[in-house]
Amino acid sequence: MDFVELTPELTESIARVPGALPVHHPVWLDILRALGEDARGIAAADGSEIRGWLFYTVTRASDVTVINSLPYIAYGGPHGVDAAALLRRLREIAAELSADVVSVGTSPLLAEHDEQLWRDAIAPTHVFENSVQLQSLATHPLDQISKKRRDAIASEIRRSERAGFVAIDQLNDQQLDEWLAIYRERYAEIGAQPYPDEFHRQLHERAIPAGIAEMRGVVDPSGRLVGGIAFLVSQREATYFSSAFTSDVRNLYPTTFLLNEAFHAFRARGIETFNWHSSPTRGGVHAYKQRWGARDHRHFYLSALLENDTKLFSMTPAEVQRAFPLRFVLPFSAWPTIPPE
Repeated sequence: MDFVELTPELTESIARVPGALPVHHPVWLDILRALGEDARGIAAADGSEIRGWLFYTVTRASDVTVINSLPYIAYGGPHGVDAAALLRRLREIAAELSADVVSVGTSPLLAEHDEQLWRDAIAPTHVFENSVQLQSLATHPLDQISKKRRDAIASEIRRSERAGFVAIDQLNDQQLDEWLAIYRERYAEIGAQPYPDEFHRQLHERAIPAGIAEMRGVVDPSGRLVGGIAFLVSQREATYFSSAFTSDVRNLYPTTFLLNEAFHAFRARGIETFNWHSSPTRGGVHAYKQRWGARDHRHFYLSALLENDTKLFSMTPAEVQRAFPLRFVLPFSAWPTIPPE
């Protein structure tokens, strides 16, 4: 078996492979490169047969080199039958590049047996468990909950319908601009770190035509966009990725209204699992997911510290976040001492 860099021809061929998760589509290489990332891909080849592939980024800042599979989208790692071999090769590449850390985010859909193979291959020095919420779409989520919860959610949906809300399957270019303004304002309200506008523009421009993303929205009777949700989608899974709605219509439940429409659409296409993505196990967001019947699960960040030197640990975790944004490096507990800011 040989390891080869992904050429345009190979990239085109793996884009057509069924059964891969959204994070395994090669359009991420184009998206990440458009964002200024050094994004690369390798494939395991047996003659002319591609047996698996893996995407990663190389980021250098403050004399520290970090390799991630993948930034921005939380999960990464290999797809295919030679997953362990690809991870071992990734660690070799990290050593060849004198990287300080190589970090891989596992999918919550990864089976326990495969998860152990990943751990053995990457040989992490640090493992961080992160909570996620998953939901089967074998039946509509409203059919999975108690009558009391179902009636409460149905009441919210009726309130949205009485307000004249209409769900749209994909934001157009103008609506994308409107949604980005809503998104920035909402994240400022809650004090959270937003994705850059250009990231969502790349999702809209590249991931939607590739068939691995949707940006659904809600408009009021005047045609004003009141918010929307970006989903990552594949044959196996749909993931709730990013969301924002105007605060003035929160009492009309546009999020609930749009999710109900999306669930119907996902089930009609045979998508088996809805990934609500990560949120703290305490708080309103987690409680909202539980109302729909979401169940707690977990995934892991597998990080290997390749050089136990002072370069990385001379930085505070906050400095690492600024130098390596929107990606996992090491858990904060890895720092032997936290230097002052």
